[in-house]
Amino acid sequence: MRNGSIQMFEDYLDILIYVAHADHEVGAKELEEEVTEFSRGQLNVHLKRLAKADYLVSNNKKNNRAYTATDKTKQLFGVK
Repeated sequence: MRNGSIQMFEDYLDILIYVAHADHEVGAKELEEEVTEFSRGQLNVHLKRLAKADYLVSNNKKNNRAYTATDKTKQLFGVK
């Protein structure tokens, strides 16, 4: 059984890999459906944290916020 910290790391990793390889902006709804078990509220908090840490960039739209990977994230996963 994995502890909470390991599970959180793996969830963040899954999110970053998905967004890094996406050819479009990725929103919380898509990530909720395709990638993670987080609730929408939890997911939004985690996405903001990843953006604050410079792994993601937000489009800053209030009602339809979506994210793209930063160069830092793309480099981590070998995405051009």
